[in-house]
Amino acid sequence: MTRPRKELEQLTQNVERAHSEWSARQVERELEALAPVIYGNWKNETPNFAARLRQVQRWRKGYRSPPKVRPTSLYRHVWPVGERQRHELEPAYVARPTRLRASHRVFLRNCSPEPVQELRARLAGKEVAYEPSLLPGHFVEVDWSRHEELMKWLLEASDHSTRPFKLLVEFATDRGTRSGRFEGELELDSTDGWRAFVASDGSRKEIE
Repeated sequence: MTRPRKELEQLTQNVERAHSEWSARQVERELEALAPVIYGNWKNETPNFAARLRQVQRWRKGYRSPPKVRPTSLYRHVWPVGERQRHELEPAYVARPTRLRASHRVFLRNCSPEPVQELRARLAGKEVAYEPSLLPGHFVEVDWSRHEELMKWLLEASDHSTRPFKLLVEFATDRGTRSGRFEGELELDSTDGWRAFVASDGSRKEIE
């Protein structure tokens, strides 16, 4: 691989580490912003749009290599997003207009190139989502409004109180032959809604 290609690969993996829920097209747009000259030369060499997206996906998959090469925890199959973020990924979805950097609804998105099966999500110990098969790029909603403990806290909390709720997501990949999971904390603002997700490895992503 030439030096410019290696630089693009490294940039792609940096973007993947920060935005694992992004689509290949979003990652490519970020590459164009971060390295316009190198990206422009690569684009001229690779004029086919689909071929560029496939290459971006191959560079992203470096984070699923064996641990001695790349830590597998940096690549995630599923990631939580809010209404505005879902609209950006799926323009047909209509998000409620708001200026708040928060969301009253939370979705789990399959951001991998393969179906995720038997997905179950638990929020503070209570099951809030189940999907037998979640296709790449698709979403399942976290049904938190039936969580009695959570709703009780919302009713009793003062304005703009915040509290983290533990989220555990388990699923199967490779046609059900391998199990996967991730966990962390969803941060809830009693007035604005869900504000952020902090994964168990310390990485943080705003919910919008």
